[in-house]
Amino acid sequence: MKHLIIYSHLNPASFTKAIVDEVEKKAIARGEEVKIIDLYGEKFNPVLDMPDIEYMFMGKEIPNDTAHYQKLIQWADHLTIVYPMWWAQMPAMLKGFIDRVFTHGFAYKITENGSVGLLSEKTAHVYINTNTPTAIYEETLMNQAQIRVIEQGVFEFCGIKTETTFFGQVSSGTDALRKSYLETIK
Repeated sequence: MKHLIIYSHLNPASFTKAIVDEVEKKAIARGEEVKIIDLYGEKFNPVLDMPDIEYMFMGKEIPNDTAHYQKLIQWADHLTIVYPMWWAQMPAMLKGFIDRVFTHGFAYKITENGSVGLLSEKTAHVYINTNTPTAIYEETLMNQAQIRVIEQGVFEFCGIKTETTFFGQVSSGTDALRKSYLETIK
């Protein structure tokens, strides 16, 4: 299997990166080919700009970075997306990546019968880290809101079967808690 890990965190010593490392280690142990997109490390430009609009809607040439990332997504059978939740949302860096890379004609198309996902042969697992305890986000339905946005609104819209895992109290919790989270990664 070809496994693409996409993550968004500015600190290379973060728990987000620890998840990436664990996913990579376990995927390689299963014999998977792994590639990683480190949005901050690669200095990805998350700003949706005129060249993006011209490509998506005006028939102009695709920006080079968008083409590069779309090729990586096409290559992959499975995507793992890892990020912290900041202010009840994904980091702007990841949102910009989705805006610029999961484009009409690549990830989905609109037909007279509605939208059609074009990446339906792929699966994804999303790991979301929060500092808030998971129980609070479950009680307030914040986890359900995240699932609706990231699974249904983004990846399933593009045809990708998706599963999401939340890790709460990441910054304020104990090392034992964080280690237990890493041990749950398949």
